[in-house]
Amino acid sequence: MDLASAPRARVARVRTAALRTTAGLVIGAALVLAFLRLVNVGAVTQRLQHLSIGYAVLCGAAFLSAYVVRAMRWRCLLRPCQVSIRRAVAIYQVAIFLNWLLPIRGGEVAMSLLLRHSNGIPVSRSLAAVSMDKAMDLLPVVALLAVLPFVPLHLSGPLWLLLLSALAVVGFGAGILALAAWRRERALALLIRPVAALLPKGMGERIGAFIVQFVDTLLALIRQPRLLLIAAAYTTIALCLDSLFCLLAFRAVGVAVPVPVVLYGYTFFNLAFILPSPPGQVGSNELIGLLIFSGSFGVSRSAVGAMFLFSHPLTGLLMTCTGLACLSALGLTMRSTLRLARGQGEPAVQERPDLAAQMREELEDA
Repeated sequence: MDLASAPRARVARVRTAALRTTAGLVIGAALVLAFLRLVNVGAVTQRLQHLSIGYAVLCGAAFLSAYVVRAMRWRCLLRPCQVSIRRAVAIYQVAIFLNWLLPIRGGEVAMSLLLRHSNGIPVSRSLAAVSMDKAMDLLPVVALLAVLPFVPLHLSGPLWLLLLSALAVVGFGAGILALAAWRRERALALLIRPVAALLPKGMGERIGAFIVQFVDTLLALIRQPRLLLIAAAYTTIALCLDSLFCLLAFRAVGVAVPVPVVLYGYTFFNLAFILPSPPGQVGSNELIGLLIFSGSFGVSRSAVGAMFLFSHPLTGLLMTCTGLACLSALGLTMRSTLRLARGQGEPAVQERPDLAAQMREELEDA
């Protein structure tokens, strides 16, 4: 790109970002209005006025602990690559913050780019671990659905649609991996051929090489049962912490919800994060919470509304504070990290200009 066209490209990027943000905020405002029409605002306000500070503090601790455990799981899946606990937790928290902040999830890509930037681990290697890490979060849903016939719970139609969509994603990924384990070349051909047909030759070859390493890394992971068992143990702990967070959030607004409802409800609620959402998930969290806990499990709408109107700002504040603190600990700026999440090649650490060319090469390789 020449110098004359650079300012125009920058203006176009800013305009596109502004339009996306505005559209997201408008959608979020519409979701908030819909939520307010579905709940008794007076009853919700009364519950919030009697908020228990003790339960609120414990709720926040459980929320952050669940992501620390997930960061440990991701670090485990990166083996034999060695990443310090502190760095893994910091990068994971930054990714969670970006996913919460952006309408389109870019945190997973940023995780791999930041790890390549800090530890020199290839993007294809770490992105495979990220994919397996996210797949682990879908396993509890599969397990809970397996025992659903033996539990007296009735799910609504929209919730079934969400669950079946998640299962379709899991089934597709499992099918590709099974084919790759059985007929590696055939699976790679199915994945690479459409990419090669759509992209220029040089770029297609680079993407093809990336896919090969990505698939080989995934195959290496599934051939390590001990490693997967450890990751499954981390998943179980994270699931328990998620359920504890939800239980404490309801208790903070004076509502006692049965443990099975909390376990099923919040596990299904986490599935909604695979869908695009407004910036900060404004309105979407509350409506999905009503759909699951009130529509499927019969919890009072005012109770669910109060819980999410309390927990949503709390978790947003926690993710913002911890995300910015982790960015500072990693020596990053918010601007450069957002560009990473959007796939733009800017240096992540401005004080080290020698990294600019390296980061651009990383993004091209990715």
